[in-house]
Amino acid sequence: MNNIFKDFLDAAEELDDLALEGFYGEDIKKLTKKRDSISTMDYLAESLDLWIGNTEQFGKEKVKEFILAFFELYTDSLKVDGKKTVDTLALFWMGTPDNPELECLSAFSEFSRLFTETKHLLKEIESKEDKKLADRKRVAASMINAYSKGVEFTGKVLTTCIILKKISDNESYNLMKIYSMSIFEKINLFESITNGKYKNLTEIVNRSLRNADSHLSLRFDYKENVLLLRKKQNGKIVNDKMTIQQMILAVFPSVGWFTQAFVYSGILFIFSLSDKEKFNEYIYKIYRISLRNNQKTL
Repeated sequence: MNNIFKDFLDAAEELDDLALEGFYGEDIKKLTKKRDSISTMDYLAESLDLWIGNTEQFGKEKVKEFILAFFELYTDSLKVDGKKTVDTLALFWMGTPDNPELECLSAFSEFSRLFTETKHLLKEIESKEDKKLADRKRVAASMINAYSKGVEFTGKVLTTCIILKKISDNESYNLMKIYSMSIFEKINLFESITNGKYKNLTEIVNRSLRNADSHLSLRFDYKENVLLLRKKQNGKIVNDKMTIQQMILAVFPSVGWFTQAFVYSGILFIFSLSDKEKFNEYIYKIYRISLRNNQKTL
């Protein structure tokens, strides 16, 4: 396995190293340190408990909403072909023996690092009484970059979602054809084959912001405190505006919510297959999450 899944193992080692440095917080550091001394199921359960027990995370209700959407995709697919469903989810994280480069753990590692760095930077700048222009520009650039990487990760997850839907509909599919689609092609296909049922999962991709960033047509206007997105409209190039508040409170964190939900729904899926008691315990805990959990921080 070591030779076959080298990229996956390297990405896992990188995540462990970052966690042990305390990059993701002291709770994650402590859990990572004791992982080898507890069972896999208990480790996964404690990972979920860290999130469920965090009363200060902003957007937990959205994460819950996304978790339930992902899990419905898994269970619908599982009813039709359990092996293909499990193999599809394993393929996402590890790749395949024939094509280990399909692994997406390295993409998750890169996104989670950039997203966490941006959250740290936001807190650092917010705590300053004198917010210099250079600091404000740096925060805006960091949010845009992290969001862009989050959209790329979302595109990889959508490949899995499309395949799961194809399995549940008992339809054939071409993995590489789906994998090679643009993010917007995947969104259109996924919304089409699901009749828009999971539009909440795709709405986190802001087309205007994504296009402006990829075409170097995006900048932070510090005087108005907005992001200016240049786009084509009626044969002209016009400026669209997004407030920094909207970016901080809705757009930037949405890719984090999506990613958290995909990871946590995967843990639930493992419980549903291997430990029914734990599954019932944690699905109950997740259902109890309410808007009252959404308090202070990203």
